[in-house]
Amino acid sequence: MPTLFAVLRPAKVNLNDLILDPNNPRFASLGQKLDSVPEARFNEAKVQQQTYERMKTPRFDVAELRDTIINLGFLPMDRIVVRPWKVPDSKGKYVVVEGNRRVTALKWLLELHDSGRETFTPEQLKNFTELEVLLLDDDEAPINSRLILPGLRHVSGIKEWGPYQKATAVHTLRESGMSTKEVAQSIGLSPRAANQLWRSFLALEQMGQDEEYGEFSEPDLYSYFEEVFKRGNVRDWLGWSDNERKFTREERLREFYSWMVGEPDESGSLGEKKLPEAKSVRELGKIIEDLPAMTLLRSPGGSLTQALARFESEHPQEWLPAVVSAESVLASLSADSLRKLDDGQITVLTNLRTRIDQVLEDKRKLQGN
Repeated sequence: MPTLFAVLRPAKVNLNDLILDPNNPRFASLGQKLDSVPEARFNEAKVQQQTYERMKTPRFDVAELRDTIINLGFLPMDRIVVRPWKVPDSKGKYVVVEGNRRVTALKWLLELHDSGRETFTPEQLKNFTELEVLLLDDDEAPINSRLILPGLRHVSGIKEWGPYQKATAVHTLRESGMSTKEVAQSIGLSPRAANQLWRSFLALEQMGQDEEYGEFSEPDLYSYFEEVFKRGNVRDWLGWSDNERKFTREERLREFYSWMVGEPDESGSLGEKKLPEAKSVRELGKIIEDLPAMTLLRSPGGSLTQALARFESEHPQEWLPAVVSAESVLASLSADSLRKLDDGQITVLTNLRTRIDQVLEDKRKLQGN
């Protein structure tokens, strides 16, 4: 069996001669079985249109790729892989093996140009349509190469940047003078995501400049600030300002730092973290406006778990929607569903009944009845 490099060769093709793969493995997520469309029907107008529309759905992020190409042009850093379309009189048509998202984005750009919704220069149109690809010799290639080649890229190949790496790229591009929209289009993000990455990067940089906590700033803490910007009340409590590009409530900010990394003692050793992981910021958001809970969190030896318990005990109304919802769900159970209850489900219901009886009994005792 020949190795893959021996059955791939460079070729130049026109975008109009490329056929989107209607049996794209991506469509498995939509419930489609592999090889459900016969090869002979690949280039039928309705088959191609349906494939094209499927690829344009938000789940495949082609719109962001399209905008990146508008901003930077089509950069063939990874060549599209194609194979000859195996039907009589195919007239130089090729099926896309790897690169269906990119081909869809390019076809989308031509559609926008032809409809007048976008206007591209002749140079841009040439960049979009005259493509350098890798042509797979389908007769000599291993039978499973149509899955191996996409798999190399999407299963075990290119490793996506982590949040901090993305944020570093966004910040660098913003500092070069690009707008949020330009940055987002350049690296395939939404403007909202690009802004969040930028703010989180600046927040970590601000920590790095703090006289007391700067030495503890490190990329692993980046996720804490991502969580802060997902929770408006925590962000506002720390006083974020886009204009000043920083948090402005310094006393609260240092307190937050101490919860993230621990309070340093006289020897410089760090105490126990009150926010042991980034997702703890979500719990902080629940109590941030509750004075008794926050007082307990701030106290020596106080923990987030204790503060949350205090908050929940002081807000008993929080349980009512859940109980009402549970009552509604139980009332809707059909006779057939009841017959099929297993031992584990019956145990859950029995425990719930016991708990409700105990709550009602405790209330009776408190009232002296």
